[in-house]
Amino acid sequence: MAADLGMAALSVRGRSRRPPPAAPSPAQVLKCRAWWSGPMLARCLRSVPTVKDRSMGSIATDEHAGAPSRAIGGRLRTWSPPAVAATAAVAGSILLTIVLVAIGFVITRSSLSPRIVGWDGSVERWIELHRTAALNRWTDVGSILGGTGTILVVAGISIAVMVIRRLWYDAGLLGMALSIEFTTFLATTTVIDRPRPTIVPLDPIPVTSSFPSGHMGAAIATYVGLGIVLSSHLRRAAVRVAIWVVAPVVPIYVGLSRVYRGMHHPTDVMASVVLGVGALCFALLAVHAAAVAADRRRDRRVETPKLRERSEVRT
Repeated sequence: MAADLGMAALSVRGRSRRPPPAAPSPAQVLKCRAWWSGPMLARCLRSVPTVKDRSMGSIATDEHAGAPSRAIGGRLRTWSPPAVAATAAVAGSILLTIVLVAIGFVITRSSLSPRIVGWDGSVERWIELHRTAALNRWTDVGSILGGTGTILVVAGISIAVMVIRRLWYDAGLLGMALSIEFTTFLATTTVIDRPRPTIVPLDPIPVTSSFPSGHMGAAIATYVGLGIVLSSHLRRAAVRVAIWVVAPVVPIYVGLSRVYRGMHHPTDVMASVVLGVGALCFALLAVHAAAVAADRRRDRRVETPKLRERSEVRT
């Protein structure tokens, strides 16, 4: 009897990891029947995302989590998933700030600084000599794509759509990536306080310092983050390839535009790649850890009644 109860508990645990999808609503069924019938109806209904599927999101399932995410989620399994995600995001922001500040000190205050600064200056002078009216217009578009207003609009609309569709982990990924990027950028630019390039700027000078490029970091966090979310929900390989062609190109376009317009040194933009990619990596770590913690909490809720029943049978 005890062995049977143990096997039942294990089977329930296995089912808790992959709960059966909720039945489609009558409206979804009618929509499918309006277009197909017979065998095509079943295919249509299988393609309809259920509420449970949308609430999890395919970017944050337990199978996608790596060893660090599993370790964090398992250790913090008694915490709520938002608390786990917030803790991982704060820790990631602190670590990323330390890395960016170290890079900034190497560029501006180390024995390598004269060579790095000299190379930056030579590139900037060459750019200033080769400016054209057409390039001025094109780089203005690139600078706008990474501007604060554009990033807020794109990210805000994207997160709102994800929340409406109950893609909580997807929305959390994009929101936390931008939060980590912004806090790390503010801390780093305050500590390093690098002057802007000496060439004639084509945009108004912001109040922040030159290192790192906030436009570049935010563009990576936003556009590449959207690429991660979209590619995780799309099945066609051609569409995924198109997404991963466009997603990295936009931040590169933004970074080159900022250097061309005299707003950042080339090494500022290079360091911002670490900023944007690091923010995305720590955001992914946070959502995966939250998903693991949520899965462990569900397991505990399912196993506890079974274990109690098992102990009662033994007594």
